[in-house]
Amino acid sequence: MRIRESIKAFSHNIRHVRLQGLPLAARHLLILAMLMITLAGGAIGGHLLGVFAQGACASGDQAYSVRWGDTLSGIAVRYHTTWQKLASYNHLANPNLIYPYQTICIPGKGSGGSGSGSGSGGYLPASQYVAIARQDASNAGILPNLFVRQINQESGFNPWAVSPAGAIGIAQFMPATAAGLGINPHDPIQSLRAAARLMASYVYQYGDYAKALAAYNAGPGTVNWAVRVGGANWFSYLPYETRNYIDVIMGW
Repeated sequence: MRIRESIKAFSHNIRHVRLQGLPLAARHLLILAMLMITLAGGAIGGHLLGVFAQGACASGDQAYSVRWGDTLSGIAVRYHTTWQKLASYNHLANPNLIYPYQTICIPGKGSGGSGSGSGSGGYLPASQYVAIARQDASNAGILPNLFVRQINQESGFNPWAVSPAGAIGIAQFMPATAAGLGINPHDPIQSLRAAARLMASYVYQYGDYAKALAAYNAGPGTVNWAVRVGGANWFSYLPYETRNYIDVIMGW
């Protein structure tokens, strides 16, 4: 986005420069110099915007300098808190709009806005995982309410949950599935994000939220078989556990 705006500004500036009469090599050098000045100005402007976007942090707080590609939720995970608390503590009107080099204040233990994590990777209260699940669902483009119901059905938002079949953690991933997704199923933050993205991929694949839920619960192979054999009546060909799973989450 910044590069696009810089090029637009460069195009605007170059219109006001008379190049007629200059040798071709001189024209190219002039254009290149103006382009470099325009891009450098955009980078410096972004740096200054980040510098002045946030004042000094309170005594006892940690100061985090935003890097390119950072998100508030990612920063929150790093410091064992939530993006909502960081947004409130730093008075961010739009949590999705943070800038490189901006300072994000991480509340210290004595601050009223400190996170509920242990600071050593401890687990958060279930209510905070619900909030994180909603945000992850929204980021992935699926319905937050249904995703919260799904995780509640999977584990009751219990990061320690282990099923008799061997599914692990808050999102109840089988070890092989977790390995394929490149996550640690014992980590609730990783698991929630991966579960939301996996659900979004199933919704895209099947174009139907109920089929996506069936794929998450019983695997895509089971869904494909049910659709192939049952056609429009595919739901009846699912295992009872999967039908009940969908009924509870969808509220049928």
